[in-house]
Amino acid sequence: MPSNFFSDNFFNPEITINSGQVFLWEKIDQKWYGAYGNHILKISQTPSEQFYIDASESDNVIAIREYCFESYPEMHNWQNWVFRLNDDIPEIFACLSADPLLAKTISRGYGLRIMRQEPCQCMLSFVCASNTNIIMIRKMLRNLSKKFGRRLSVDGRDFFTFPSIKTLHEAEISELRSCGVGYRAKAIKAIAKSIVDHELDIPTLTNCSYNEAKNALLEIYGVGNKIADCILLFSLDKLEAFPIDVWIARALERHYKSVIGADCTKALSPDGKLTPSQYNRISAIMREYFGRYSGYAQQYLYYYIREAEGLKW
Repeated sequence: MPSNFFSDNFFNPEITINSGQVFLWEKIDQKWYGAYGNHILKISQTPSEQFYIDASESDNVIAIREYCFESYPEMHNWQNWVFRLNDDIPEIFACLSADPLLAKTISRGYGLRIMRQEPCQCMLSFVCASNTNIIMIRKMLRNLSKKFGRRLSVDGRDFFTFPSIKTLHEAEISELRSCGVGYRAKAIKAIAKSIVDHELDIPTLTNCSYNEAKNALLEIYGVGNKIADCILLFSLDKLEAFPIDVWIARALERHYKSVIGADCTKALSPDGKLTPSQYNRISAIMREYFGRYSGYAQQYLYYYIREAEGLKW
């Protein structure tokens, strides 16, 4: 299998994968393996290392490492697509670093990039992510993959691809529930049906505006504001999306009271649950505040606040 090599001073797969964006990646023997639709992706690190002095912090020595990217079956240059290596990181930093907290979070999460996920897998992943934790999300998605995906052998180990939408559409509700997804089975079926019946068209969602794409997703059973924004940000190239979950709600309540105002701050209850109107209002304020790269701001804040509380990924 041909290998591709990449060396960059702003790419850290460990931080990127372990930041709540994706759930079907695992680290085995210092190598990362991840399911991406019908592919298994692999990242390994080459022995060579170079070092340089970061010009912005002369006392901070940053390691640049070369990584080897492989895929089964082969997907040419997948790392550029999946890790958004063509995003203009200097421009993104310039847009966001005027905010003091973001400047701090970018430094702490150095190398964190937003990942571009396979859209169908992303939709179903975040439907499974509702009202649960990362450990349970991984368990549900792995169960679905083992039951409905395709077995692939990589490096002498068995992995499972993510199930096709057609397979999930044809599955019985009871079969889905046997994977531990519970009430989410109805939403999985609803999304699968919408795609199979062409009610949702991925290229159209990608090419239309943020509001148009979000409204289309909200028509689907089981997809609310937060799930829709995650789908838009992580798979449909809507970098202005600003998902608000319990962790982002805490970050906003602690650090952005002056931005969102007193009324919106009161709406940020300890459990982070907002009414649709509250969510829309706060999301609009933060998207205006952070601009067209609000999704990057959200991801850095999400990583920062969970790390600050010592939570494991």
